[in-house]
Amino acid sequence: MSTVYCWRDLSDLQTGVNKFFAEIHKTMPGNKVGLKVHFGEEKNTTYIKPKYYEGIKQFYSEPCYVECNVLYRGARTTAASHLEVARSHGFTNLPIKILDGEDGLETHEVVVNQKNISTAKLGRGITEFDQLISVAHFKGHMLCGFGGAIKNVAMGIGSRTGKLEMHAGAAPIVSKKKCTACNACAENCDFKAITIDGDARINDELCANCARCIAVCPTSAINVNWGKLPPQIIMERICEYMLGAMQNKKWAFINFLTDITQECDCMNMVQKPLMADVGALMSFDPVAIDQASIDLLKEVKGEDPFFEQNKINSQYLLDYAQKLGLGSKTYTLEQLT
Repeated sequence: MSTVYCWRDLSDLQTGVNKFFAEIHKTMPGNKVGLKVHFGEEKNTTYIKPKYYEGIKQFYSEPCYVECNVLYRGARTTAASHLEVARSHGFTNLPIKILDGEDGLETHEVVVNQKNISTAKLGRGITEFDQLISVAHFKGHMLCGFGGAIKNVAMGIGSRTGKLEMHAGAAPIVSKKKCTACNACAENCDFKAITIDGDARINDELCANCARCIAVCPTSAINVNWGKLPPQIIMERICEYMLGAMQNKKWAFINFLTDITQECDCMNMVQKPLMADVGALMSFDPVAIDQASIDLLKEVKGEDPFFEQNKINSQYLLDYAQKLGLGSKTYTLEQLT
């Protein structure tokens, strides 16, 4: 049975987070640690604010924000633009490491040999860190039901190639209406999988699913085949990537149950919280902390606050994660004072 530490005093959330860092440092001592955060999309306002990370400097002399580039074309597609968004959102108090490089193609492969994924493609920079802390904004997610510790790490640490594998497991698709036959995708395809014949054509057999074409297309004509995989398979793939991300690494997990929105912070818009703030949780078990998070929300709301819109049985993700040995759904909740 895993322990999940809880802080419910919303008037002094900073103190609770500092106590979490203190507990983490007891188990994960040292100087260097990577903080896996989410900087929020350009117009997003409900990401976890950088002020909450200040306290980590009391315990680690070399803390660093870590993140990977996104799969879709947007403000966080390349490292340069990603860093601009992060800094505009106030993330200037610690160094930042974009793990998969400038264009999202720097990959570190980890063998997992699971049902859907044989090799997880992670951001190469993760090899520089033996200790990491996930700080997740607990909220809804259209593919997983909710996004917490598991989604924050697995999807977030995956390189662009890894993200495509988790979301679709297939070559990108081209919108003929948006394609201008500019040839940017073909020129940037290292696998000669793209030809131009009135519009871009992707050869599925030659495509390596690196998703570089998505990043370089100036008209956003190339995109993920979002409906290719059913939600349960996507959740399985996310858990299998989590297995790769945790391999030979020490992890701790913090979930903020504040500004709880229906959608992910990847949505490029301002979202209104759908319920009152609950507090924050910390654990060394990603399954336990996500289970405790959804349980607390159900306790306050009386039901799963995300199900009505997302129609996803998010419990499936936690069941599969437990099956893979990522953690336990059984936990004890310990109130920190």
